[in-house]
Amino acid sequence: MSAIVFKPPNLAQPAATALVVEPVLTSLLAILSTLASLGFDVLVAESFKDAKGALRAARPSLLVTDIRLHEYNGLHLVLRGQTMWPGLPALVTSPTDDPVLRAEAARLDSTFVTLPVSPVELHAAICRTVFRSSAAPRDPIRPPFERRHSERRSPSGPSSIAGKRRVAERRRPTLVHTA
Repeated sequence: MSAIVFKPPNLAQPAATALVVEPVLTSLLAILSTLASLGFDVLVAESFKDAKGALRAARPSLLVTDIRLHEYNGLHLVLRGQTMWPGLPALVTSPTDDPVLRAEAARLDSTFVTLPVSPVELHAAICRTVFRSSAAPRDPIRPPFERRHSERRSPSGPSSIAGKRRVAERRRPTLVHTA
């Protein structure tokens, strides 16, 4: 009697993709092997410019970036990615543990990892980042210089006084020189 092998129907969902921007080869290999073990398709970008193009082309499921990207910062890339794709999970790596950069990464709702890190810790950080992001999508991040119309400053007081106040504030006292 021959064995019957049951194959479930192919209900394959699109594979999750991760965009990785990491200039250090040893760190890149560690990240690639961990992402591959989790089933991610991995796109690798060499520079900030290449990563911007990859972000424009399609939405990745995860963004992994180094903090130092030559003339740019990895947090710039996270901000750009989350502006383009609200709720994009991001993992920021750094060779040093800087509390200021860690706080900025947390403000952008991304995970900060100090390299080198064990594969188990990297695996946990990736899972924590992806599942935290999918559980509670956030509002899109706006750069701080953009304000909505309702957030713009309006002059205080009645409009008739405000116009006079502005003119008065522009006047500069004139200096009189006596010889």
